[in-house]
Amino acid sequence: MLTEKSEKLRYAKTSALLFTIVFMAYYYYGLRAVLVAAVSVVASVAADYVCCSAMHKKFDWTDESPLMSGLLLALLMPASVPYTVMAFAAVFMTVICKHAFGGNSNLIFCPVCTAYIFALLCFPSYIVRYPVPQPFGSVPLGNIVSENLTHSYTYYLDDGTASAFSLLDLVWGKLAGPMGSSAVLIILICAVALYFFRDIPTVAFFSGLAANVFISVLFPVGETGWYAVLNSLAAGSFLFVFVFMACDPRYVPKRAFSQLIYGVIFAAGAFIIRRNTTIENGAVFMMPLICVFRDEFDRLTDSLERLMKFLWKWIKIIARAVAKYTVIFSKWLWKELKLGAAAFSKLLDRLSDFIVKKMKERESKKQEKSEAAPEEEKPEGEVSDQEESSPAETKEKEEGRNE
Repeated sequence: MLTEKSEKLRYAKTSALLFTIVFMAYYYYGLRAVLVAAVSVVASVAADYVCCSAMHKKFDWTDESPLMSGLLLALLMPASVPYTVMAFAAVFMTVICKHAFGGNSNLIFCPVCTAYIFALLCFPSYIVRYPVPQPFGSVPLGNIVSENLTHSYTYYLDDGTASAFSLLDLVWGKLAGPMGSSAVLIILICAVALYFFRDIPTVAFFSGLAANVFISVLFPVGETGWYAVLNSLAAGSFLFVFVFMACDPRYVPKRAFSQLIYGVIFAAGAFIIRRNTTIENGAVFMMPLICVFRDEFDRLTDSLERLMKFLWKWIKIIARAVAKYTVIFSKWLWKELKLGAAAFSKLLDRLSDFIVKKMKERESKKQEKSEAAPEEEKPEGEVSDQEESSPAETKEKEEGRNE
């Protein structure tokens, strides 16, 4: 449950972690990076104070959200951005993107990303040109910097003309681009800290990272293997926007399954925008789009849960009916099998009796034939007693019988 106290504490912890990224920007760009961040923070806090006073609300000095938003907006900008443009973007973020919609508790779009997009549309030449980072580097402190500027690493990577960078350059963020979005190692350390502070929704965080890695392996840009994965994290400001803004509990759906869909769609959408348009920072443009559908993801999950409950109810009814009729059918089948077995046994008995009878008849016939065989097989030349007696003798015998 998000409470006002827990939210303020989260703003403070996130701001403290963002200062480490500001320090890395100072290492590569010099004092100007710190001044750009300071201008953004001061303009954001001042605009927040003015808006609260105009609405007759008491300004809460313990609320670190203006500080956090100011740092996030500054780290999305190049170190060479004019101070006036930085201040304009910070004021627009606070007045139009935050207080016009009701403040922190009623944000429709991500104020930081929306202000960045507005500044990009108004001042494209100042937003998409970057100084080359150098260890202990120093960018001129004047308001306008027009020398030694180049396109971002993402631009050359998507264009297929990126020069080879070492693994350490990718990890430590020695890449031309926004001040704070290229330091992969520092951002990952911040993400781990926020995860253990329980300030990052677990399902949304891991689903988005997994989807981004999966997409980078299937559709590598420039390199393959681990370099493709690191490129997908560093290029397009993906990891920076994902950790500090897309995983902000104010923009993430409440349900676990909704967070899973949210993370996957964010990663896929950022990649599609970056690869199919001329927009370098696709994650920044994806953030306001997905914020609109935050509540729709929860409604979708509720609808799916109702559908699953309905289906589960009917599955149980059907399973009970199947079990019932299975028992009835098995009993009927067993009865029929027993009757069939008995009938088959009787048939076998009759068949055996018939076979025995036939065998006896055959044996008796054989015996009769064997007994009749000697008379039929008398040798030729032998004559019986009756045949040997003469006719006269026969006549005498008959007369004696008559007397």
